[in-house]
Amino acid sequence: MKISVGQIKYIQSLRQKKYRDHHRVFIAEGDKIVQELLNADAPVEMLCALAPWLEKMGPQINASADVITVSQKELERISSLKTPNQVLAVVKQPAPKIPGRFTSDELVLILDRIQDPGNLGTMIRTADWFGVRHIICSTDTADVYNPKVIQASMGSFIRVQMHYTSLGPAMDKIREKMPVYGAFTDGDNLFSSGKKSLPAALLIGNESKGISEEAASRTDHRLCIPSVRPAGQTQQPESLNASMAAGILIAWFRRTGRAI
Repeated sequence: MKISVGQIKYIQSLRQKKYRDHHRVFIAEGDKIVQELLNADAPVEMLCALAPWLEKMGPQINASADVITVSQKELERISSLKTPNQVLAVVKQPAPKIPGRFTSDELVLILDRIQDPGNLGTMIRTADWFGVRHIICSTDTADVYNPKVIQASMGSFIRVQMHYTSLGPAMDKIREKMPVYGAFTDGDNLFSSGKKSLPAALLIGNESKGISEEAASRTDHRLCIPSVRPAGQTQQPESLNASMAAGILIAWFRRTGRAI
């Protein structure tokens, strides 16, 4: 099957969130990410790929997917990447729900107004590495199906469930199951605040504005990642990158956390 003008316009429209939301699909690009989707039996709606890739992957392609052979020029036309990589997939969005039960060693990540798609993708990848199964996002956090988030997460978005909701009510429910620890510039020193108990939720705020008042009022423990200033150095960064802060917190809780 060859790609039509209508299909090209449809795929190009999915670069915008309103069309992804309307059609309940997203775009994934590149050999590694698309292979992971196929291995996970993700509901792939359409595959647009170069002929050699289709020949190699034929047996793994879901029979329900529309398979379209494209040229390099056609792939460049529908891709959002500067250097397209062999294949583009249109995939149906799952509809995860915030779980009612958590395991005894659960770590949950809560994101308050994270705006940068690269930051969000990196957080998802880090969460996946450390066994975080659920990320709760404010409704104004960057869209997980933004192509930049998909690329930065390197396939981890398949394994980590993302939940977009009003943070206030969601945090109220979470606090019935576990304490919420927030990253603040004026919190207790993370490294000297003792061992932590699991399950626990970790709250990360906006890259420039930090944690909102609504979320801060529902935080049980305020933590700070201390900076280290070499002797004689008078200046330091204002704050850590949000994805870096999330990674440090998750790693520290995995190192010191004990299931209760």
